[in-house]
Amino acid sequence: MSESRKPAPTGKMILFTGAGAPSLEESAMVHERTFTEGGSIEELFDERTVGTSSTAVPFRQEGPGGFSLVIVDFAPGFLLPRHSHSADCLYYIVEGGIAMGTRVLGPGDGFFVPAEQPYAYRAGPEGVKLLEFRHRSAFDTKFHEKDLARFRAKAAASLADATAGSVPDARG
Repeated sequence: MSESRKPAPTGKMILFTGAGAPSLEESAMVHERTFTEGGSIEELFDERTVGTSSTAVPFRQEGPGGFSLVIVDFAPGFLLPRHSHSADCLYYIVEGGIAMGTRVLGPGDGFFVPAEQPYAYRAGPEGVKLLEFRHRSAFDTKFHEKDLARFRAKAAASLADATAGSVPDARG
């Protein structure tokens, strides 16, 4: 269990550490999760899939316009569903890689996603560790998958392929 952290004040220099950072769930940064076609998180991710990802929030300022930093780790082959957020986000890949369509990104690469823009990606054969930078201390997530059972099957198959070593360049 992570230590509880209060959001940092704005207008001051703040030093922070990653050790003991709360998870995204523990930080309560995600206010609402909705589905364009109806559904629930439980329908989207099975128990095995949930165990292949982790998040940490080492920094979050108070107030709606505060900066936040989230560290995300996904296992090899993790398939992130098509979704959007209510806030702009800048992503930076620290380790591993992802595939977004036919584009493959690795360490030192990144991407920017404006608010309400749907996107998805698959973690590469080494998984991925990335940083999410937002100029918001809280946001909503909307899932755009139309067939949750189909996505769940694809996500399980992607993880199984990665375990078997058959996700060569994360495009799978």
